[in-house]
Amino acid sequence: GLFIQESPVSPELDVAAVLFPGPDQLDQLKQIDNMVGDKRALILFNRQFTRPADFGFFNKGEAQKVIFENYQWGFAFQEIACRGEDVKLTFEQSCGWQACVVDENGVEIALKDDSWNKMVRPDYAELERKINEVLPEPLWMRKIGEAQEKGLKFQRK
Repeated sequence: GLFIQESPVSPELDVAAVLFPGPDQLDQLKQIDNMVGDKRALILFNRQFTRPADFGFFNKGEAQKVIFENYQWGFAFQEIACRGEDVKLTFEQSCGWQACVVDENGVEIALKDDSWNKMVRPDYAELERKINEVLPEPLWMRKIGEAQEKGLKFQRK
């Protein structure tokens, strides 16, 4: 949805927000971007795309120009699966991207690498490499070890 907060002081202080914009809404996003102009804030909240290719082969160039060259991350929270593990990614403008893997006990283990550019989201291969360092055994292997120690869940008391 589109939400507009009008400023009582000046139109330049108006703020518009688009909630859950998706790749199929490129034309509407262009219209809203033109309506808002250069002097007002437009927030794309919880966008459902991460790269120009998400807009399809024929629209990725236009999406790059209209969206990815004009807007930057302010805050993000993403949850993904990487190597069968739950990974949380957060972004704040002041500190950049941060990542952690959540183990089977719910413990969050930070994934840090000094070679990463904190302003660029770590890709899958980088996350996988760091997960292999902090959790060498995959989740399924750790669960097999638990079953060998405690028995199968349906057999436990």
